[in-house]
Amino acid sequence: IDFLPDTKATTVIKKLKAHFARYGIPNTVVSDNGTQYASQEFQRFSQLWEFEHKTSSPGYPQSNGKAESAVKTAKRLLHKAKASGQDPYLALLDHRNTPTQGLESSPAQRLLNRRTRSLLPAKNSLLQPKVIQADQALVNNQQRQCAYYNRSARDLDALRPGDTVRVQSFEPHAKWKLGKVKRPVDSRSYEVEMDSGAVLRRNRRHLRRAHFVHQTEVVDIETVNTPETHTDTHLRRKTYSHENNCNVFI
Repeated sequence: IDFLPDTKATTVIKKLKAHFARYGIPNTVVSDNGTQYASQEFQRFSQLWEFEHKTSSPGYPQSNGKAESAVKTAKRLLHKAKASGQDPYLALLDHRNTPTQGLESSPAQRLLNRRTRSLLPAKNSLLQPKVIQADQALVNNQQRQCAYYNRSARDLDALRPGDTVRVQSFEPHAKWKLGKVKRPVDSRSYEVEMDSGAVLRRNRRHLRRAHFVHQTEVVDIETVNTPETHTDTHLRRKTYSHENNCNVFI
């Protein structure tokens, strides 16, 4: 956790460089779609430091659930420390030494292969380095959480470039708008080109296939006199589509 005087790209990059210099450069950095991460400066930073930068789907923070959960936990710890008058850094130290639910190791043990010394009494033998093999336990924990989340979920079919879809707006009570899938960005995430020409990124759950239903209705009746001196009644029909509101007269 770092104190940021602002959320500018330069400030965020400076803090990340300090962490990377201490722990090493990760293969992938996942973030939300904040302006500091979408900037050209951050893109250059990812290229120079040779890591892949991925962003979560706008309006769908669950796709970056691990980071969102960590932020929630950190906020809760800091609020409790402030309310009780406790040093917030001691609260963070205790949290990092606490074993994670479903695992037998703490965050500090998985990162440093040892417990870190805190104000809690502990034997010196418990502070000695020890290699933690937590890979399989992490996989099992993730699978268990995935099964719990998916117990009432279902997979949505994949979309292809050119598919016409309706796009959910993030504005309250706004109607879904038509667009066309431009390309897949990530798993269950797509770029969609709207009728206005704007290109939006949306998660699959914010997209619905547009089904065109054509109907025919009688608009009016025309009376035409034929050469045989009798009157024929012709119906002029209008075919319309609910989806694109285009009218075709036949």
